[in-house]
Amino acid sequence: MLKKLFVCIILCSTSWVYSYGQQTRNEIQQEQKSLQKELDNLNETLSQVRQTRKLSLRELNLLEKKIKARHALIESINEEMEDLNRKITKYNGEVDANKKALDTLTTKYAQSLVFAYKNRGKYNYINFLFSANSFNEAIRRVAYLKSYRAYRETQADNIKKAQAVLRANIAKLESTKSDKRIAAGQQNNQLAALQSDRNEKDSAILDLKSREGEIGKEIAANAVKRRKLQEVLRQVIRREIQEAERKERERQARIAKAKEEEARRERIAEQQKIVKARQEALARQKAAAAAQAARQNNPPAGSQKTDQKTAQADAPANQGQVADNNASSNADKSGSDNAGPTKLREEQKSDVDAQRIGRSYNVLESTEKTLTQSLDFEKNRGHLPWPVTGGFISGAYGVQSIPGTTLKEVNDGIEITATGGNITVKSVASGTVSVVISDETYAVIVRHGKYFTTYSNLKDVAVQKGDEVKAGTILGHMATGMSGVPTVFFMVTDSQGNPLNPMTWIMNR
Repeated sequence: MLKKLFVCIILCSTSWVYSYGQQTRNEIQQEQKSLQKELDNLNETLSQVRQTRKLSLRELNLLEKKIKARHALIESINEEMEDLNRKITKYNGEVDANKKALDTLTTKYAQSLVFAYKNRGKYNYINFLFSANSFNEAIRRVAYLKSYRAYRETQADNIKKAQAVLRANIAKLESTKSDKRIAAGQQNNQLAALQSDRNEKDSAILDLKSREGEIGKEIAANAVKRRKLQEVLRQVIRREIQEAERKERERQARIAKAKEEEARRERIAEQQKIVKARQEALARQKAAAAAQAARQNNPPAGSQKTDQKTAQADAPANQGQVADNNASSNADKSGSDNAGPTKLREEQKSDVDAQRIGRSYNVLESTEKTLTQSLDFEKNRGHLPWPVTGGFISGAYGVQSIPGTTLKEVNDGIEITATGGNITVKSVASGTVSVVISDETYAVIVRHGKYFTTYSNLKDVAVQKGDEVKAGTILGHMATGMSGVPTVFFMVTDSQGNPLNPMTWIMNR
């Protein structure tokens, strides 16, 4: 029974170890497929760039991307081989343990057979049963013989299972060794490709060096376009600030006018209360005087006339009191009608004020809508989607030295290159289109509260000034860049027009 349990434990542990190793290898292979797909896309883009040969700087950027991706792929293959080596070591240990367990089971079974053979005459079943002293003892001897027979059958069954486990582990070991040979072949191929990429990079650097003057002119021309775009962006920001200030002044004027109107209504209500109080006091005085006169004179016949005169004298006062009551009722009704909207505005204002806590005032965040856009933009920092699906950074942010030359390229945004047909450019966050610029190509500037994103080098546009957009809204399609392939220049700017590094805002790939 213990040996059977031992074999079961071996089967379960081996199965678990194998499934865990397989899961790890699957993850590694998925990473390798992703890296290989990136290399294929880079090769396709590189092929298009080489057809135009307009700016070999982009070719160098592509080669550097390829080398980086190739290094990552080789590291992934090395990780896979290390995992395979661990599995081979583990399977070798399991095969050795299986062999030892099988040898032990086989030896015990052989000893059992030899013992039974040597004692086959002494332990004749019939004699063994009839030599029992009682019927109960004979029953126990029958049970013993059955148990002994079952034990030998169990021994044989355990040997078969142990042999099956051994064969399975040997098969897994051979399969793992085969996988290692395949991975080693892939590693050699990638190492050779890496050396080829390095040679191509050296060639591209020599090409850049020989064309330094031409490339310098192209960089200067590109810098002029970027400066024009920056100037337009600054004008847009100034206009947005002026418009926001105008709207804020109008809002403050409306608030002041509403306060004045409220104060006027309060003054009227207070005056009406004073007039009403005076009229009531006058009516009381007249009534008291009439009552006193009636008591003094007390003529039975003339009492009716006195009452009529008193009523006639009180009529104007009562009419004035009714008019005052109506005016007061109207004033109260007016105040009641305005209570609902006023309360709603106060609640909205309190929510906006709560969001402003700890923030310096910015006129571009003066409304609840623009403040929410700013907060959403900041909240998603580092997780904003890319403006294009696919593609890669062909021009990094900041100052970029060009290898092999004394030239430098200054980027206040990032250039994204992609391959394929009609590639769409999308907004990275919710906002409002501030302007659509039309020159040789198009550019769209979107305002997100106090932040601005710019998408330039579009061949067409799908929005216009004032449109409300969301993250993923299509703005237009990429145009061909100086490298001869579709590119878009993407910028992130604050309310002072200072460029921000887009790579700290969009998500990593």
